[in-house]
Amino acid sequence: MKAIHSITATHSKLSPSDSGRRHAVTRIAACIALGCVAISASAQQETPADGVYKDRIDWGVMMDMSGPASASQGVWTKGFQDYMRKLNDSGGVHGRKVNVLAEDSRFNSAQDKINYEKLIGQTPVIAISGVGSSSSQVSLSPSLRGGKVPVVGTYTPTKALNEPVSPMVYNGFCGYKQMAQTGIGHYVDKLKLKNPKVMTVTIESAGGVEYHEYVKEVAAKYGGTAVITTMKVTAVDATPQVLEVLAAKPDLITIYGVSNTAILTMKGLAQYGSKIPGFGITYLGAPQIFVAMGEAAGENYAFVSCLTPGGSDQSPGNVEMSAFADKVGHGAMKDDVNYVHGWTTAKMGADALNAIGAQPTRAKLVEYLSKGFTLDTKGLMAPVTYTPTNHDGPTLLKVFDYDYKTKKFVSFGDYSDYAKYTR
Repeated sequence: MKAIHSITATHSKLSPSDSGRRHAVTRIAACIALGCVAISASAQQETPADGVYKDRIDWGVMMDMSGPASASQGVWTKGFQDYMRKLNDSGGVHGRKVNVLAEDSRFNSAQDKINYEKLIGQTPVIAISGVGSSSSQVSLSPSLRGGKVPVVGTYTPTKALNEPVSPMVYNGFCGYKQMAQTGIGHYVDKLKLKNPKVMTVTIESAGGVEYHEYVKEVAAKYGGTAVITTMKVTAVDATPQVLEVLAAKPDLITIYGVSNTAILTMKGLAQYGSKIPGFGITYLGAPQIFVAMGEAAGENYAFVSCLTPGGSDQSPGNVEMSAFADKVGHGAMKDDVNYVHGWTTAKMGADALNAIGAQPTRAKLVEYLSKGFTLDTKGLMAPVTYTPTNHDGPTLLKVFDYDYKTKKFVSFGDYSDYAKYTR
């Protein structure tokens, strides 16, 4: 009330010639008395060049939704869109809805370049998430790292985009190094392996080569060795690679690629009567992969993940996500870690938008992110902390298997049980 008195007192001293200002002051005083509802409603500023409008904020996604990696990246996109849909249903961010502009890369670097140019200029967005192709990340790295649009939650973690740390890039996925450390460490202990011989089966990609380098590094830590065999991302037969695996006689195989990479490899090994255990990278944690390879092959296969599949525990985050997926008809997707990752990445972006206030801009978003923040997904993954010098993202993973009787994923222990491998 003192503030209102002060303003009205000033009003009484104004001369008749100052009538315009007198009316303005009167309106301000009335607004304060009413809680400033009128001003707050009209104060929504637009910055179209940043993808910000009075009623919405445009957010970009670059993922493969129709190409060879669409089985996982398309599901990721659905998870991202569903979280934003849930957010919008509850009112959005400071009164604005988040509008997801999803661009299909078709797993093609040239198409991703076109999509990127579109999202920074033709239909500007405040930020971009995904960028699912490791080859695209490598080729676009100078533009992404040196641009003005932050990449919030990458789908794949390449050195080209993440090293050295850039204020424009934040990894949202389990790291290649941590995948190798967790998977190999788990099997070395479980099988009591000494001087393990590990074989990487991978698609021909920059990410596959990078992942194998970590596999070699981890195998050497245990006194072992690692070799690699590759196949095309569009492969429909893995017989040559299976024969290479059988000839090499590894103690363990690890698989990097798309759904068919795992299915063809494990089914092929089973047909030859092989019991060589294998684990896939996080992207290959989908029920349909286990179903397609069959129980005979699936009993020798698991995957490592920093994300908890829907329905595999009762953490608050899992219950919330699973309920919404069921509500919107995506219940079959919730068990796929790619859906979970899309959901958690969207939460990461939404939390940041909430934090920067009612007048968001790209610059404010970059400034907020660069100072460091913590992402708490309520149990869908271990809490993730980003600092000004570390944008690695999730570092704690665990091993998951598939129960063919219950048709659910089961985990071996808690994230904390595997911390010894990634320290």
